[in-house]
Amino acid sequence: MLNKFFLIALVSVFAAVSIAAPAGSKADLVNAMSAMTAHKVTQGDFKQIKTIKKLNREFISTGTFTITNGEGILWNVEKPFASKLTISGDKMVQESANGKKTEMAAKDNAVFAEFSKTIQSVFSGKVDELEKHFEVSFKKSGKSYVVNLVPREAAVRSVIASMVLEASAELDKVSLIDGEGNTTVYEFTNHSH
Repeated sequence: MLNKFFLIALVSVFAAVSIAAPAGSKADLVNAMSAMTAHKVTQGDFKQIKTIKKLNREFISTGTFTITNGEGILWNVEKPFASKLTISGDKMVQESANGKKTEMAAKDNAVFAEFSKTIQSVFSGKVDELEKHFEVSFKKSGKSYVVNLVPREAAVRSVIASMVLEASAELDKVSLIDGEGNTTVYEFTNHSH
């Protein structure tokens, strides 16, 4: 059940991406992360493509997202089934279409607490904080960049083996590989602030 929550959380926010470009400098990474997190609130549409390795199947869902810098993330899944997922620093709440809520508090679960700190560091824009939680590699190509993140904490790595952020002026795509080798890709469009 816990793994399901984590995967839904990024929804579940990665696959190794390779770009034929030189590695960017730390200053480039700082600039890129600052641009990605420059707005207090970012909203838009998302498309999630989840591939389950054992089933050799792909599942697609769509909806809207809201990222509030320093406060949390809201995933509003519209299709194929309506649901909402809110992730903050201290809890995660999932609400189904019929209004049933499931809540997990960070204080009650050490793995979730570490996971929450890790995910918050991604959206903090602070490279030093990011490097506390991830092994970070960065590639830049023109105005586009790719940030590859591997969690340092073994408990988090069992849920998210690696994450890749792709961006230009906005965060365009997030890919993940979970602890079982399944992939989830998020494509973000129609950003507003």
